[in-house]
Amino acid sequence: MTITSRRVFPATPYPRNYVHCVFDDLQDVALAIEALQSAGYNTGDIHVMSGQDFSTAIEQRSLQQGSLLQSLTHLFFDYGFDGMYLHEARRGHHIVSVRPVGYEQVARVAAVLARHHARVVKYIDTWTIAQFVP
Repeated sequence: MTITSRRVFPATPYPRNYVHCVFDDLQDVALAIEALQSAGYNTGDIHVMSGQDFSTAIEQRSLQQGSLLQSLTHLFFDYGFDGMYLHEARRGHHIVSVRPVGYEQVARVAAVLARHHARVVKYIDTWTIAQFVP
C-alpha cells in the first residue's frame, strides 16, 4: 500500500467534523487505513500528513489568514487544533484525519485508529471536542 502525505489541509470545515490522531510509525498508519477501507471508509475521507507536511500546512494557513481572522478562527472553531498536533508533528510523527460518514460513526473510527496504535485521538465538532482514550 502506498501512503501519500499531503501538504495542504482538506477543504473547510477542516478540522471540524474529523477524527484526528497521531501515529509514531508509518506502518501502523498503513494498517489503520487498510482497516478503515475494509470497514467501508473511502480513501478520500482519510487524510495523512507527515510531521513536516503538517507543519508546512500550518505555516501556509497562518500566512494566508489575517491575524484577527486567524485569532477568531482559533478561538471559536479550531479548539487549539494547531497546537495539539503541531508539537507531535515537529517531533516527526504522522497526523491522520478521518471524516466519518456521520456522527454515529465517530466512535467506530476512533476505535479502529486506536487498535492500530493511534494516540491523541480527538473528534472536533462545530461546538465541541471529544477525546478518546484507548
